Order: sequence, then structure tokens, then C-alpha cells
Amino acid sequence: MKRDLLRNLLFLSLLAFLPKCIYANHIVGGELLMRPVGNAGSFEITLIQFWDQNNLIIPRPGSGGNRDETADLFIYRKRDNERVSRVTLNYISSETIQYQNKACANIRSLNTTMGTYQGNITMSAADYSDPEGYYMVWERCCRNSDINNITSPGDAGMVFYLEFPPITIPNSSPRLAAPNGQYICSNRSFSMNMSATDADGDELRYSLVTPIRGNTTPGRPNGVDNSSNGYPLVTWERGISLANVIPGPKPLAINNAGILTVTAGSLGLYVFSIQVEEFRNGKKIGAVRRDFQLLVIDCNDDQPEQPVILMNEVPVQQVLFCPERPVTLETESSADWSYQWQRNGLNLPGAVNPTITVSDTGVYSVVKSYTKKCSRDTSSLTVKVGYADPIVATISVDKEIICDGEVARLLANDGKVASNLALSWSRDNVLLPDNQAALEVKDPGAYILKLSDEDTGCAGADTLQISRESVSAKLPARTGVIEGSKVTLSPVITPAEPTYTYTWSPTDGIRSASNEQNVTVGPLVDTKYTVTVATVNGCVAEASTEVYVIDKMHIPTSFTPNNDGKNDKFEIFNAKDQIVEMRIYNRWGEVIFASDGYDVPWNGTYKDNTPVPAGSYPYVIKTNEQEVNGVVLLLK
Repeated sequence: MKRDLLRNLLFLSLLAFLPKCIYANHIVGGELLMRPVGNAGSFEITLIQFWDQNNLIIPRPGSGGNRDETADLFIYRKRDNERVSRVTLNYISSETIQYQNKACANIRSLNTTMGTYQGNITMSAADYSDPEGYYMVWERCCRNSDINNITSPGDAGMVFYLEFPPITIPNSSPRLAAPNGQYICSNRSFSMNMSATDADGDELRYSLVTPIRGNTTPGRPNGVDNSSNGYPLVTWERGISLANVIPGPKPLAINNAGILTVTAGSLGLYVFSIQVEEFRNGKKIGAVRRDFQLLVIDCNDDQPEQPVILMNEVPVQQVLFCPERPVTLETESSADWSYQWQRNGLNLPGAVNPTITVSDTGVYSVVKSYTKKCSRDTSSLTVKVGYADPIVATISVDKEIICDGEVARLLANDGKVASNLALSWSRDNVLLPDNQAALEVKDPGAYILKLSDEDTGCAGADTLQISRESVSAKLPARTGVIEGSKVTLSPVITPAEPTYTYTWSPTDGIRSASNEQNVTVGPLVDTKYTVTVATVNGCVAEASTEVYVIDKMHIPTSFTPNNDGKNDKFEIFNAKDQIVEMRIYNRWGEVIFASDGYDVPWNGTYKDNTPVPAGSYPYVIKTNEQEVNGVVLLLK
């Protein structure tokens, strides 16, 4: 103890003569990350640092600090340690690492932050083609002096290290999971997730390795731009080795899944390094190291009861929900307890209340600890949260276009809807009272089916447009045709479309094609003709007309109005119901007889029944079907 005290006092006295900004005792761990971006040969380099917030001094205008605003990295060829390049990273951001036991963290002044630096570099194939690969390093002095498992920690530097293959081999370095804010209770089993993911799907192998001390000193706190002669490792304290980095009944170890485990037997602060190697097709192509520290403390044996995760006041082990409707998990609440929710084993920043709103899938748990005393915490059983299967909603229909007077039958999911689903129909966004799987509709509009599961909040919807088609046909009630002649029937169709089909019946007496809109008929007897109009969607309209046959008129060529009772009048036979208008003219074109219809034949007189002289008199006879022009001879 005296030796350690003397060593620390000597180191602190030396620091009094050095600028404060050189002392990096705020950095308690970190690693490097490399990934390709943009064009070939372009890479983004990230430096992660873990800071003890109690020792962090942020630079201010006019005053220094120990948080570097930039970081210089050096890249070397593995085969001969020849420096190839350097890259400068800029400070980007920082975020607080959550401690799940607030009382112990506060009592032990545990306050950790993760800082991020980033920069970009372009590597040419000519400079980075060596088959043995390359490595990059960032080094800094000095470590915090209260580390217990290495000698002279206060004047020992730290080195963050990453290996990568020639750039002809596409590769991203493994990315380690952000650590939880954790500490170790002595003589208690402890585990911590230190796993990594690899964007390329390479095999990852984990191991504990000795941290690198590097070549920096308190007098030369930053790495230098020289060819590398190697990077020395830290010196373990007596009795410490890789086999027992944190000594105890079960020394520190890491398994193939990247999970750290330990049962520590001695209090103190311990530094160690995890190496993650990536293998592709059985060959190592890269590696990254995380330098890290863990504190072993003497925890109170008092422990809260295990928390239970509830949803809607019911304990759950599995929860299914829909992304559009997050769910709320909760645990029992008390002012005596503090909480830290975790997702996939990692603390969720800010999730320190008895309830949490969950919008992401994963495995959730909550850690409960006492608010006012440092003791062991306890964790709930895990709850697996996943997305529920989407609700399928489909409308099927016998016809999407209905005709006047018709009904369309809509079916929800072919009429088979699960009993746990709520069903609703709406038309043009107006809710309908129907809630059955089948819906009969007679009005056009946009019909919406919605199926929802109240338990998961999932809903599915489908929309179907129902249209109505109208077509009409009109013909006169009666149409006459003179015996032996013909007439054209022309129905009025609304709306007029060239795609309609026509059928006339009966076919007797039709003198033209019977599948055209207009037909010519010349029946021998009175006949009722009907036209049927059909649209491409199957809508039909009908119209009918009674075609009656008119006997031919027999018009005499002369008459003798001499009152002998024979042929005294210009009488037209079969004229009944045919003549609409009759006009007879003299030789000068003057109308001497006019009649609407021809109920009273002309008797050869004019004005006050004055007989006209013998001679020829032109006439015009108009019927509904024709106009007849002729001359009648009046004889005395």
C-alpha cells in the first residue's frame, strides 16, 4: 500500500507541471469501427470513447480541457509495420450510458458517457493491396490511476486497435454493442453483453487479450506519426494474468456469444480488453479490440422482490402488437424502487419509470433496485415482444357495376371472418349500420371494409368502388305503315354509346338486319316490335312500338258532282285514319278546298257552295307516312 501511495503522489506531482489537457484519465475504454461508404475505397472511421464524467473537462473558450476535439489515427501495414497513412477524426457527439441501479451509481459516483469521433478516408488499391492486411491505432496517455490490476496505471497510455484486409476484399469491421452501465457485486455471479454484429455476416470469435499500453507517456501524451516498432502491452500486477484478469471464484471469461461472466472476489477497478476476430471461409481477415473497465463493489445483500411485467394489469411473457399502435408494459410502482428497462439485454436510455411504451420488437425486461440504498438489484423475467400477423381484409363481389334496380353482394374475406375480429362497413366514409360478413348494396359509392383486433391493435382494410350504369330506350307507342310499304323504327337511346348491342323481335316483317339500332319493317299484319339494348356490363333496356298496317288508299281520277247520286263527291276509299291534311287547288294555285283529316269529301264547290267549273284540279294529300300529289278531273 505504501508503495502504491508513494507512486501516486509522485505521479500527481509530475502532473502539476503539465497542462491539464494532456491527462486522459477520463477515458475508461473504447474501440474503433470501420465501414465502407460511397465510392469504392472510401471508408468512414469511427472512434468510440467511454468517459468517466467525473474526470471529464470540456474545453471552453479561454480554458483548456481533456476532451480532445480531434483524434489522429495511424494506419500501418502488418507485414513490416510501415506507416501507410493517417486520418484525423472530429468529435461528433456524446450520450450518457444508463446505470440500472441508480442508488449504487450515485453512491459510487458512477457517471459514464460514450463519446464519438468520426472521419473519412479514401484508400487506393495501390497503397492497400498487401495480402497480410493492415491495422490502425489510436493511442493516448494517460489512464486513470485507480486501476487495480495493472502496474503504474497513471502513467500508462492506452491504444485502441483495429485490423482490416486489403481493400480488394470488401469488408466492414465488427460493431460491438453499446455497453450497459454496470458494476460487479463481489462474490455474486455477473454477466454482461459484449457481443458484436458484422454487416458482412462473417464468423466472429471472442477472446480476452491484454490491453495495449502503447508508446505514449505523460510527457508525450499523443501518438506520433512514425513507423511502428510495435505497441507494448500493460504490465499486470503480481498474481494477475489473462487467466484471472478479475480474480475470484470464477475469473473473468467471455464465451462464443460475446457474453462476459465473472464472480469477483476482490473489490477494485479492473481494466481488460476484448478482441473480436472476424473469419471468412475459415480465414481471419480482421479484428477489433475494446478496451474497458469494470468496478467491483461490496453490495448490500438486501434485494427487492423480482418485478413482474404486466400489460393491461395482466402478467405477460409474450406480447404481439401492430406498429401503428404501440403497447404499454408496466410493473408495480413504489417510491422506494428505481427502474431500468432493457431491450435485448441493453439498457434503454431514459426508460426509468414503472411503465414503458413499446414500439420496437425485441426481448424486454426491467431491473428493479432500491432508490435510497445501494444493494443488489433484481431483474424480471423477459417478455418477448413481436409484431402480430397483419389483418387481411379483402372484399369480393359478384358484380362491381350494377344496373338500375339491381343489388350487389359484397363479402368480407369470402364470408369467413374470425370471431375475434371487429367488422365494419362504410360507404363514402360514412359508417353503415351493418356489421356482418355479407353486405347487399344498391347504391353506388366507395365501400370500405375494416377488420380490427382489439387485443393487438392491428387492423386491415379494403376498398371497392361500386358503380351504377343506366340505359334507356324510347319508341313511339304506335307507328303506321301502308300495306305493302315499309317504315324505319329508330329508338332514342340514352346515353348513346357505340358499344351497345341490339336485338329486335319478332323477326317477322323486319326487312333489315335485326341487330342494329335502327330497323326497317314492313309487316303484313299489325305487329308489336320490341328492341332490347344491352351494355357491355350486362345492363339492358327495352322499348316497344305497335306497327299497324294501313290499307292502301284508292283515289279516283274524276268525279261528277251533278247530284244524280252517283260519283257526286271526290271520295277516297280506305282514307280513314290516314289522311292528316287535304288541299285542293285551282289552276292559279289558289286553295279552293282544305281539310284536316278527310271526314267530309269535297263536293266540287267553293265559297258559299258555289259549284266550280269543270276541269282539272291539283291536290295534295298528307298522311303520317307520306305526301301524295295528284290531279282529279271534275266533270259536269
